[in-house]
Amino acid sequence: MSVFPFIETDSVVQVNDKFRIRATKSYISKGEADITLVEIEPEAGDGFIDVTGGSYKDWFLDWQYATDGIKTVTVRITTDGAPVTSTLDVVCLTEVDDYLFSTDQELKTHETDILKYVPEGYNTFKYVHRESQTQMLESLYRIGITDTQGNKLTKDAVIDVDEVREWSRFLTLQFIFSDLSTMIGDYFSGKEAEYREWALESRQKAIMKLDLNGDGSVSQGEGVDITWRRLNRV
Repeated sequence: MSVFPFIETDSVVQVNDKFRIRATKSYISKGEADITLVEIEPEAGDGFIDVTGGSYKDWFLDWQYATDGIKTVTVRITTDGAPVTSTLDVVCLTEVDDYLFSTDQELKTHETDILKYVPEGYNTFKYVHRESQTQMLESLYRIGITDTQGNKLTKDAVIDVDEVREWSRFLTLQFIFSDLSTMIGDYFSGKEAEYREWALESRQKAIMKLDLNGDGSVSQGEGVDITWRRLNRV
């Protein structure tokens, strides 16, 4: 007989940005006494918060951190014996360190009511902008653009964000409408296809100023010509 706490949440968040910590997939084995208490501690030392509610659907906590750093989230579950806990580390970044390539305000220049689609547990689309950033760097890696050691570029290699801002904006809109789409040919899938094409066009840059040697600046010869390389769809 055993108790199995389980934590689902974002691995990276930004200071003062709402996110959701879920314990809804926690469970007990057959023969174990019923769960009587589910608690979440969003950061070590903050204290546990009772999220038991009326059903497992209530086992979540919406939160935001006031400071950056590595935060240890703990879920604690009690049946008829000693409580059982599970922990997970979340990286919380400042806005500067997060270094996202686009913003929600920029999304609104194309879709004025886009923020009404922010899902429960969030109050911004920063988590989608962050995924766009990850996929953009992956896209560069797939066409052979690496640092001087042959490693995948980090976000800090992008010196001039204005060169990738439009790409990030359209890619983020593509991902948002992809999540909203429920069937091929619906309104949201049409929007996804539209922004997919715009994102593809936006990354057709002749030159990108990239810091390939990690010295924090663009040295002579570090402007990368990507127009001739094959660009796979994201």
